[in-house]
Amino acid sequence: MKKLQINDKRPLIVSIVLTLTFINPLVEDLMFNEEFVFMASHYALVFAGSLIGYYYWGNKFRTSLLGYLGSLLVVLWHFPQLFVLGGAEIPFRALDELSMFFGGVLLGMGVKNMRLIEKLLLLVLWMLGDTTLAVILVISYPFYTIPPSPYPLSQEPVTGYVMVIAMTFVLGYIIFKGFQNLNIFG
Repeated sequence: MKKLQINDKRPLIVSIVLTLTFINPLVEDLMFNEEFVFMASHYALVFAGSLIGYYYWGNKFRTSLLGYLGSLLVVLWHFPQLFVLGGAEIPFRALDELSMFFGGVLLGMGVKNMRLIEKLLLLVLWMLGDTTLAVILVISYPFYTIPPSPYPLSQEPVTGYVMVIAMTFVLGYIIFKGFQNLNIFG
């Protein structure tokens, strides 16, 4: 399998498709009522941004610090108060979506320049944090139903399950890319 070149448009196309799938009037309206769609948008926007950061800007800024800054930006919006505001209020939703996308860009840029141990540590911390949040949502602990949350407590288990499914896909992609870099697939 040939390696992607800077002029290869596939990561750009995937990024645009993922972004437009969640940032459009129909889905935006749905996000005010369905928590799992709002959470799925986080995965899509971070992944879309990370593709851009990794494939197009990763060689321009040679520091892994950007990856940590991007991760921090994404994590901040998962604290209950900010998450609820992003789900309920249009200005906060816009900030949330911009933060997810540009946090992903920074993450992609930083990961491109990280040592293997840093990448593994970031992966483990992400899996630990996301698994913890998914469990909290599945057991319906009311962290994320504080006012002005538009989401009832009954939606939280579905959101937790969607997170587990999304984590599985992201982890599968990361493992596939790791094996691909080892030339196991030819």
